[in-house]
Amino acid sequence: MKNLSYEKDRRNSYGENDKSSRKNIRKREKQSSQLFRRTASNLARLTNHEIDETFSQEIESEIKVNEKISRLKSFKKEPDQSLKEHLKYQQGRRKIHE
Repeated sequence: MKNLSYEKDRRNSYGENDKSSRKNIRKREKQSSQLFRRTASNLARLTNHEIDETFSQEIESEIKVNEKISRLKSFKKEPDQSLKEHLKYQQGRRKIHE
């Protein structure tokens, strides 16, 4: 039962305060969404002008490509370290500093 707990429980190993991590994760997700919406609206504004049909189709395809790229590059939350790995790391640090 204890081994299962060591595998499932997680610890923040990024080096930040856990409260600031919770705030920063939300902030980064929000920023990536805002960036996506901004680029999409800028490209959509270009299509509203009087332009020929082929150029309009090229811009629409570019919007779709940029959407996929921005979604792939957007913020992804990294999982925290398992408690088992965290304890091994701490023990290793204790041995070094003794």
